[in-house]
Amino acid sequence: MKVDETNRQGIVDSLKSDVIRHVFAFYDIQYDPEHTTMHAAFDNHALKGYILTYTVTTPWSVILDANSKSAEKLVTYAPENKFILHTPPDLLPIVKRKYPEAKCYVENWMLVRKGEASFLKSKMVRKLSVVDAVRLAELLSSQTNQQRREAKESEEWVRKNPTYGVFPDERLVSYASSFLQLPQVWMIGGVYTHPEFRNKGYATLATSVVTEDALNSAENAALFVGSDNHPAIRVYQKIGYKKIGERVWVDIGTGKAP
Repeated sequence: MKVDETNRQGIVDSLKSDVIRHVFAFYDIQYDPEHTTMHAAFDNHALKGYILTYTVTTPWSVILDANSKSAEKLVTYAPENKFILHTPPDLLPIVKRKYPEAKCYVENWMLVRKGEASFLKSKMVRKLSVVDAVRLAELLSSQTNQQRREAKESEEWVRKNPTYGVFPDERLVSYASSFLQLPQVWMIGGVYTHPEFRNKGYATLATSVVTEDALNSAENAALFVGSDNHPAIRVYQKIGYKKIGERVWVDIGTGKAP
């Protein structure tokens, strides 16, 4: 069935049993239903899975999470446009049958609980404000194969998301953000360091501080990282993050990678 205002609360109640696993669906259908389309599968009134399309991102983001039987039907509700699909590894054969040309990237799902993190302190790290938008846009523009970022876009990001940057001098060289905040968990993302300033511990500092902010407000902090990105994994492990599972980033015709 399609999720709408008549059945949304029942879906939310079902997802509440494991908010961390269903964090994006749990958040999107409650707080941004205007940009969220969701179809759910039931068996004897029990939720067996869902497919969700979130249209704010470019390209669109789609989440498929279900048992195999339900996933076969739910995947037919995927959009026709180019998009990124996120799904557990066990559903990958179903996705590949429908999208044989799709490119797949495995990501580690990592989490740290309140009281289990080790924080690093540094005077070089501070929370970004809108006046730092130009600096953040310049930093993001140093990413390979990325269009130059506009300050307005970065200003909107900083206004909405707790974001911390590392300033060894007046230059912003590394940052980390939380892009979703719930009492149960904050999602950490956007961790990036300028290529000229890597291997100096700056990403660890930025991630540590935003994680501390997260755990002051939520029970957990979580993030995704490429399973082959060993330097980043080591950064997160220093803070206390542990792998709790895997998800697969599936590129359906966009040419994008995580």
